[in-house]
Amino acid sequence: MKLNGLDLLFLEVNNLEESLHFYTNVLGFEVNNQDMNSEPPMATLQAGSLKLKLGQHLETMLRRGRGVNLFLGVDDVDEYFQTLKTRGVEVYPPADEGWGGRFITLEDPDKYRYFFVTWSGEAPEVARASRP
Repeated sequence: MKLNGLDLLFLEVNNLEESLHFYTNVLGFEVNNQDMNSEPPMATLQAGSLKLKLGQHLETMLRRGRGVNLFLGVDDVDEYFQTLKTRGVEVYPPADEGWGGRFITLEDPDKYRYFFVTWSGEAPEVARASRP
């Protein structure tokens, strides 16, 4: 058996409409489908090859996103930072990290933490494995 990689990321969210706004209008994901009348209400989004499924569930933890960090590659992290700032997003400024890239960091409405990165030179093994 061979593991092929991450096919889908599923996140539980408190408010599907708020999360749809964040992922589409702020981050630039596209909506593949959504059903606000299903139980629970759900939507599938996509950015590049990453599929993201959102399911609205009442918060079951003290804080969602605890221990979850998501890394998404971008062509130019400085340009993406400026785009996010013009959209009014609270985002940490770009920083060069010793482990291979330049990053910005932000949280979605449910406190899932996102790192957007432009890898310098060779991406770390984890990032290389996820590229097509």
